[in-house]
Amino acid sequence: MPKSIRDILFDEVLPRVSKPGQYAGGERNAIVKDHASLDLKVALAFHDTYAIGMSHLGLRILYQIINERPDACAERVFAPWIDMEAELRRRELPLVTLESFTPLDRFDVVGFSMQYELGFTNMLNMLELSRIPVLTEDRSIGDPVILGGGSITLAMEPVAPFFDAILVGDAEDVIHPALDAIKAWRRSGRPRTELHRALCKIPGMYVPSLYHIDYHADGTIARIDHIAPAPKNIPKTTVWDLENAPFPVRPVIPNVEVIHDRINIEIMRGCPNQCRFCQAVQHYRPLKMRSISKVMELAEAAYRETGYDEISLTSLSTADYPGIVDLLRAVSEGFRARRVNVSLPSLRVGPALRELPGLTSTVRKAGLTMAPEVATDRLREVIRKPIKNEDLMSGCEAAYQAGYRLVKFYFLIGAPTETDADLRGIVELADAASLLRQKSHGRRAQINCSVSSHIPKPHTPFQWEEMNSRAELIAKQRYLKSLNRSSQIALKFHDVDVSYLEAVFSRGDRRLATTLLKAREAGLRMDAWSECFDMRRWDEVFKDAGVDPDWYALRARSTDEILPWDMIGLKIPTSHLAKEHARAHAAA
Repeated sequence: MPKSIRDILFDEVLPRVSKPGQYAGGERNAIVKDHASLDLKVALAFHDTYAIGMSHLGLRILYQIINERPDACAERVFAPWIDMEAELRRRELPLVTLESFTPLDRFDVVGFSMQYELGFTNMLNMLELSRIPVLTEDRSIGDPVILGGGSITLAMEPVAPFFDAILVGDAEDVIHPALDAIKAWRRSGRPRTELHRALCKIPGMYVPSLYHIDYHADGTIARIDHIAPAPKNIPKTTVWDLENAPFPVRPVIPNVEVIHDRINIEIMRGCPNQCRFCQAVQHYRPLKMRSISKVMELAEAAYRETGYDEISLTSLSTADYPGIVDLLRAVSEGFRARRVNVSLPSLRVGPALRELPGLTSTVRKAGLTMAPEVATDRLREVIRKPIKNEDLMSGCEAAYQAGYRLVKFYFLIGAPTETDADLRGIVELADAASLLRQKSHGRRAQINCSVSSHIPKPHTPFQWEEMNSRAELIAKQRYLKSLNRSSQIALKFHDVDVSYLEAVFSRGDRRLATTLLKAREAGLRMDAWSECFDMRRWDEVFKDAGVDPDWYALRARSTDEILPWDMIGLKIPTSHLAKEHARAHAAA
């Protein structure tokens, strides 16, 4: 009797790969259903490794929602690491899910959670390993429906030809209508075009095949035509009642270490601030939040089901949660006796910051993270980041009093109108924060500065801006290094080439799909990992495809140019973004 795929994996493959537990399945709280009793089988795919994908809250939410349906199952699949991919290819084995070890091409739906542009090649690689046609136009009625969702769906034109539909916005309220439409189409036996016509009627569902793009001779877009019944503008979906929205209090417990191995409770969705560089605020707006009582209820339930020793209170700007001090005090007091640590993501600098450090890390004193973004008042006016250095220093002082020795700052360089004085301010601010501890404790604090490069993202007031070239960004990094005289200040720079490639695909149009296919032919994947990223090979791919990546990444756009993502209709109109763009330069 021939071996099953599972037996081959366990007997022959897993002993040969690193961290085999990430492919073994069988985790606590995993849900396994009998496929024979179901109408819909959904594979939830994440375009990166198990360690990254298992930390993603959105995947956990969908896993619960879909598995609560009696007619459907949701199973997980992640991008295999290089050694695992090699073993699969050598044995001609398909990519399979963790719950039932079923190949992806046997599922009705494969839904990709898309979180960053450097996962595009992984997504194509996963389809290829699963023997699913990568182009929508090449799929037959028997092939899975390929859906996309996630935080970058406001602008995913470079991968539009690979998806049957892309969900723009929150998934909780529309996932059921989408699955019902797919279920009805499967039963009908009608062509795939009929499914596309049904899906486009669901709010938030962008069906790329129903939009036709014409271009001018200079490469800019001449017009975007929509094919009925697709709407001219796709509305972003929003979960208005976060208080009662589904939340996974019984998540799957990973077999191996993952980056966020803890209870993550989303206390707020959206952000009260409107920083001009931030795309996430557009994706998650308007602001919704959970009450303190609901957060405590979820924390208790999740602790009972998992036994984790850390609870993270997450949002885009946790420090701006109304009553954050009361919330932190309630969670800390409720879990202190159980030696459960309470942590926060990076904190916005504001008056409340001075009260927070003493209420976090109740068991162990990890570093405190803050995101000043830029260091001078002038540039803060430009990017619309209303913070004060005095609040930042008060927060640092409170952290030192609470026992912290390490503070981490997030900065960005390359913002519009930036000057040398703005760059100098980064090192000066870090130095001042370090010296502040010496005054009270006799020794300087360790300050880690994570410095990324500004990318003018779609749907932000800076979407029309030119981006600094790679040479300019490298020169700015070198300048900052030359200014740093203290061993207590560590400057850690985001790779300029990585930022550049991200800019190409975040600002690109669907003609770049051909480039992505050529990248896969060249074996490119895992681009978000430094050990795999190779800009030299990417430059060769662009040359072979006849594409000038600078035209996409660096070029300034006029405010009357039709942009590749203009079919996505947000509550904030383009005219308002243009006004904010003008205000930014007026502030400079």
